[in-house]
Amino acid sequence: MNYTHTVTDDHHYYEFKTEDNLSASHMTVITRISHLCGNELRSCTVGGVGTRPEFRREGYVRSMLTDVHNAAPENGWAVSFLHPFSFAYYRKFGYEKVADEKIVTFPISKLDFLDRCSDLVPVNTEQRAADCTAVYNAFAKNRGIMFKRFGTDIFPTAEGEGRPTYLRYDGEGKPIAYISYDSEKYFDVNKMVSVALHVREFAFTTPEGLRDILGFLRMFDGEHDTVIIHNCAMAPEIDLLLPHYMHTAYELRPDIMARILDVPAVLTAHSYPDREGSFTLRVADTLDFTRGSYRVDFGGGEAKVTRIADTLPCDLDLDITALARLVYGYEEYTPALTAYMPGVTLHNPNSSLFEAFHKQPTGLFEHF
Repeated sequence: MNYTHTVTDDHHYYEFKTEDNLSASHMTVITRISHLCGNELRSCTVGGVGTRPEFRREGYVRSMLTDVHNAAPENGWAVSFLHPFSFAYYRKFGYEKVADEKIVTFPISKLDFLDRCSDLVPVNTEQRAADCTAVYNAFAKNRGIMFKRFGTDIFPTAEGEGRPTYLRYDGEGKPIAYISYDSEKYFDVNKMVSVALHVREFAFTTPEGLRDILGFLRMFDGEHDTVIIHNCAMAPEIDLLLPHYMHTAYELRPDIMARILDVPAVLTAHSYPDREGSFTLRVADTLDFTRGSYRVDFGGGEAKVTRIADTLPCDLDLDITALARLVYGYEEYTPALTAYMPGVTLHNPNSSLFEAFHKQPTGLFEHF
């Protein structure tokens, strides 16, 4: 079996090939800039993982993932993300679930508390596409994981390319929101029958912007009966706005796993209370450069992370998998709740770490 690793720009391609050049197993890793508590982290995504059936259970994926993780210091990757086919499988490599896909479904008639808004414009120029990118990056900054975007390629401007996207400008001409959607309909006898209006992506920077893009959906009243908003786990503002709870259905699907590759970088990027405090963690991991004990001294919203001797007592012992959930705020962790986390031993229930780590809006529009 021949093993290759090639790099093109920020894309890493790993592959095992047979002697007759047949692809047996492969993986693609892309460098991204992810967000955590308003800070940016150089990260990577693992995708395109596949092994032909006759070559499975030979350790090829394990070998490629090992190379990816060992290359993290050289590439500056602080975190690795993936969409798993099996959570149990990737947990063996230090990944843990940090975000769900949230899907919200409701009758379009239940947007009646909003005024219809026709003041959005189609994204059909490079300037409008650039404005969408700016709105997205402002929206993503304080939401966990969401990757920073560059350029305008994700917002096609030619007619018929990509999903329809509409942009909202405020009274001063500043872009404040956009929405991308597609219509699901089918032809029956002599008419088109609505299935749903699917909102695939959105971003907003003001309450006005959110209200206006939802008000824009009312322009489809009569054409569609049902709205389905996809990938909105990172936007709790939608829940705060929709008032017809009995007519709204929520679906959660386990979605994204993260693997911490640079413990000090991730702990430093986290947000902290203004008051001064400190805590200590002992992290168990298979990687030498992440395994160890750390002291975090915080104050004024920032923190200093110091590696300390493993012989010193720590407030919390935890696996690298549990650290991912803690840092990305999958739950609102308390001493009582933490006691139920696998791979965790709490030594000091009065530790300041429970002030530092809190539940966060986290998610992605992309599937990589």
